[in-house]
Amino acid sequence: MNTAFVRRSFSVAAVLTTLAAAPLAMPLAAQQTSPMTGNGGRASLTPFAGFMVNGNWYDGPVGTSLKNTNGPVFGAQASFPLASMVSLVGSLGYSSGDLRIGAPIIGGVNVGSANTWMYDAGVELGGLGARTEGLAPFATVGIGGMTNNIEASILNVRATNVAYTLGVGMDIGFTPGMALRLQAKDWIGRFNSEDAIGFRVNGNTAHSFALTAGLKFTF
Repeated sequence: MNTAFVRRSFSVAAVLTTLAAAPLAMPLAAQQTSPMTGNGGRASLTPFAGFMVNGNWYDGPVGTSLKNTNGPVFGAQASFPLASMVSLVGSLGYSSGDLRIGAPIIGGVNVGSANTWMYDAGVELGGLGARTEGLAPFATVGIGGMTNNIEASILNVRATNVAYTLGVGMDIGFTPGMALRLQAKDWIGRFNSEDAIGFRVNGNTAHSFALTAGLKFTF
């Protein structure tokens, strides 16, 4: 038998086998490198609700102060995996309450309403990653802003300030596509009086703590 002919036959068969297997291998490769899964992680969206505890914007003489009262907070957080256990996250939240002037003895008086939009982008470390079940702590750090819409008998203003965010929490995975996310997040910023009333009044670097729970949907 012609040896050269046999070698050519095996070569042609190997090429045909490789071409036939390529369509079967492509979906697996696409799944492994999909932009929705990153390096083993999964993209997610988490609608949440909870409670906002606000610090004082200003502390005046004789124990007086100015702040938003504590109130409910609602919003959503999205995440996109960058590497194993590292994700890019962004969130949008809304909280409403009263504008309160604090005073000694009487405790304080509400003088209007304040609605606040909060938004940020940052990095998250930890979480479930590619896992679908179990407990997974996480921590976040980011930067964004807070926009306060204030309505009172004497003024209606809007003020936007830069805010830095720090957060910690726990993911509790119970199905392949869903988990419970518990989070405590601190919004750190200074009320922008110049934006609100046209001139600068030095105030506090206030902390607004959002304590939330939500369902984390993964894709």
